[in-house]
Amino acid sequence: VFLIDDAGMPGENITIYEKGRDMGGCCGVIGTEGAYVCPGERELEPYMECLWYLCSKIPALDSPGRSVLDETVDANRGSAIHTECRLIQDRGHIWESVHDYRMDAATSAKLQAFLTEPEEKLENMTIEEYFGKDSPFFDSAMWWCFHPMLAFKPYHSALEAKRYLARFGLANRIDYLEGILHTKRNEYDSIIKPTMVWLQERGVKFQYGCAVYDLDMDEPCNTVQGIRAKLDGQDVCIPVAAEDYVFVTNGSLMANARYGDNTHVAETDRDTEDMGLFNIWRNLAKRNEKFGHPEKFLGKIDQTKWMSYFVTVKDYPEFFERLERMTGSQSGTGGIITVKDSGWEISLMLYDRDYFPKQRENNEDVLWGDGLFGERPGDYIKKPMAECTGNEILLEILYHFNMLDIKDEVLAHAHISTCMMPYITSQFMPRTGKDRPRVVPEGCTNLAFMGQFVEIPGDVVFTIETSVRTPLQAVYQLTGLQKEVIEVYPAEYDMRYFLERMKKFAGIEGPITEADLPKVNPLKIGEMKKELLHKLNSIPPYYIMYQGKDRSVATKKSVLNPEFPKVD
Repeated sequence: VFLIDDAGMPGENITIYEKGRDMGGCCGVIGTEGAYVCPGERELEPYMECLWYLCSKIPALDSPGRSVLDETVDANRGSAIHTECRLIQDRGHIWESVHDYRMDAATSAKLQAFLTEPEEKLENMTIEEYFGKDSPFFDSAMWWCFHPMLAFKPYHSALEAKRYLARFGLANRIDYLEGILHTKRNEYDSIIKPTMVWLQERGVKFQYGCAVYDLDMDEPCNTVQGIRAKLDGQDVCIPVAAEDYVFVTNGSLMANARYGDNTHVAETDRDTEDMGLFNIWRNLAKRNEKFGHPEKFLGKIDQTKWMSYFVTVKDYPEFFERLERMTGSQSGTGGIITVKDSGWEISLMLYDRDYFPKQRENNEDVLWGDGLFGERPGDYIKKPMAECTGNEILLEILYHFNMLDIKDEVLAHAHISTCMMPYITSQFMPRTGKDRPRVVPEGCTNLAFMGQFVEIPGDVVFTIETSVRTPLQAVYQLTGLQKEVIEVYPAEYDMRYFLERMKKFAGIEGPITEADLPKVNPLKIGEMKKELLHKLNSIPPYYIMYQGKDRSVATKKSVLNPEFPKVD
C-alpha cells in the first residue's frame, strides 16, 4: 500500500510471496458454518499512528463510502470497551483489588526507577532479575493487569517491558481496559481482506505456496541478487536486479503453529530445521553481523510458547448470557478476563455477534482465549494445558466460571479450535539493542526488513502497529521518499500521563493536596538535584517535522547568513 499510494509505484510491479494459501498471518481466520479457527487476538489503541494511517487509505467493504479507519471509529463510538471484571478468582468471584495500584515504598521506588532506566542497563536482563524473583511487584494489581494482557512473563525482557510501560504511558485505565479499540469485525475481515481487495484492484500479484528461505547477496551483503524459495515444494531462484526492492518479514510469531479441536491435542512442533521465515533471518545472520542474532529469540520453546483456543457455541445462548450477567459486560465490550488463580493462567474474551459476517444469522456466539502457563497442571483437568483437547480446555473454563452444571449442554453445542504456537512470545526474550536488525541494515541498497523482529528505537513489538510501521519506514528509506515517518508517540514524556500515573500509584483521587507531597530529607537535597537534572536532560527534544534536507536546520542558530550588519 505504501509503495503504491505514497511512493507512486505501479501495482503490477509488486509481487507478494506467501508460503500459505491466504494472507493475514496471525490475523488470519478460517470460518466455516458452526466452526471458526482464529489463533490470535489484537489489542489496538489510539496511538498506533501508522496503522490508522494505513486504514485511512483503504475503503471498508461493509461500509460504502467509508474508509477502514472511519468504520473503526464508528464501531468504537457505538460500543466502547469498559470492563469491571478484569480478573476473577475463587470460581467466578471478581477480584476487586484490581483497581488498587498502591505498592510498598521500596517496590514503588523500584518501579519509578525502572521507568527511567537507560536501555543499555537493561540489556540481556529479565524482568525478575531487575525487580527480584520474589518481589511484591509480581503480586501487584499493576502486574496482574499488565502481564496477562500482553503475554509478558517474569523471565521475559526487562528492556521490552520498560518500552511497553513508556510507550503506552502505563495505560492509566488498564484496569478497566478503557482505551483498547476494536474493529467492526475480526481484523481479517475488517483490515486484511479490504487491503487485499485494494491491492488486487491495482494489479499486485500474489504468489501462494512459495516458501522463501534465503537470499543471494553480493559479498558485503548489501545488495540482494536473488530470492531462494520452494514453490509448491520445488526449488526456485527468483532473480533480483539492483534497482529492485526486496522487503522481507524475517520471522513469524505463527511459525510452526499446530492446531487441534474438540477431541485432538494441538502438538508442540519442536523442529529446529524448518522454521519458516526464521530460516531467512538465520541464513543471513550467519553471513553478516548487521543482520542481528536470531539465536537470542529462538531455541527456548518452553519459554516462548503458549496455546490459544477459540470457541464457537451454536444455538445455545445460555452460556454467553450467564457470562454477561457474571461480568456485567455485554459481549464485545468487556475485553479480556483473566482467571487469577488458574494453574494455566487462562484468559478469555467474549466477542459480539458481528465478529464474523454471518455469525448473527447462524445464531453463533464466539470467544477467544489463551493459557500463558500451559505447561502447568490445570485445577479441574489435572494435566498440562499443552496436553489437552478442546473439550478438556472448555471444561476447565466452565469450572473456573462455576458453570459445570451446564457442561453437557455447552459441550454439545460447542466447536473448539486450539492452536499451539512455539514462538508466540519469542520476540520478548532478553536481548540487546543490536540483536534485531534495523529496518534497512547499514549499507543495504535494496533490502529492508519488516515485522516483529526488527529494531525500531523507542517502539515495541507484538503489536499490529509494528507490522505496519516497519514497512512504512522501509518504503520511505529504500525509495528515498521525501516524507517523514510518523513519530512513535512519546507518552512517557506527556505530563498528563505522568500526573495520572503518580496519583494512581499513590491511591490519590481528586486534586493533589499538600498532605500528598512526600517528605524531603534536607540532607539529600543535593543528591535529589542531581537525579532531577539527569531525568530532565534525558528527555529528548520535541518532534520537529521540517528540518531541511540535511535534517540540521533546527540545530543551527543561523542558516541564512544575512548581509545586513548586526547591532551589538
